[in-house]
Amino acid sequence: MEAALFPPMAAHILLIFVGAISMVALVGIAYNYSLTRSTRGKIARVEELERDVKILQRDIKVLQDRLPKDAMPGNADIKPAMDKAAGAAIAGNVKPEVWQGFVDDYNNLANSMNIPKAAEACENFVRNNKVQLLVCVESEKAEDGKALAYTAVDNVESSRYWAWNVTGEPDDFAVVPNPLIEYNEELHHKGGMKETFASNYETGSFKQVQVKLPAHFTLRQGKWVIVQPGVIRVK
Repeated sequence: MEAALFPPMAAHILLIFVGAISMVALVGIAYNYSLTRSTRGKIARVEELERDVKILQRDIKVLQDRLPKDAMPGNADIKPAMDKAAGAAIAGNVKPEVWQGFVDDYNNLANSMNIPKAAEACENFVRNNKVQLLVCVESEKAEDGKALAYTAVDNVESSRYWAWNVTGEPDDFAVVPNPLIEYNEELHHKGGMKETFASNYETGSFKQVQVKLPAHFTLRQGKWVIVQPGVIRVK
């Protein structure tokens, strides 16, 4: 019988050692793979945010050109905010806005308008979030170069805009469209929507809306004033 290369005990120890090294190597490979995927995910997220910022810049510019001058802040007010957002996106350090939770909940609600109790869901949302209900009146003023006028209404079905009071800012409101209302040409052209929100709307009727950026309104001495338009997508 030939002599073994290693004594039995040494061979067992060597096998255990090799197995342990293999396990460590596998863990290292798995960790590196996970880290690589995480890094790629963060890069993809930053690229997505950069694209969103560019889209918002374009849409706000289009809407700014459309609004009367006294109803819209100048470039000096908007550009620094956009530059700050773009810088944050590039750095990967994007802090959610105060209104982001409200908008996320709203978009979830707006995606559910095909359910039987959609109206009831909207009533609950308005009540739970203490939303103020608005309509645009005298929208033809925009064609004459004057600021739009908005007024409060009492019920959800007759409202066209929902205004949520921004936490810690008693005069500031994040404003979104009423998701119950079908988005059509009359609402777009005569209901103040085209001045209040930049959108992908061209023609036709749509039953679903998603908010990318809420409009910013102020309420002072009982008067609603649009400070900055929002961005929506209809589908």
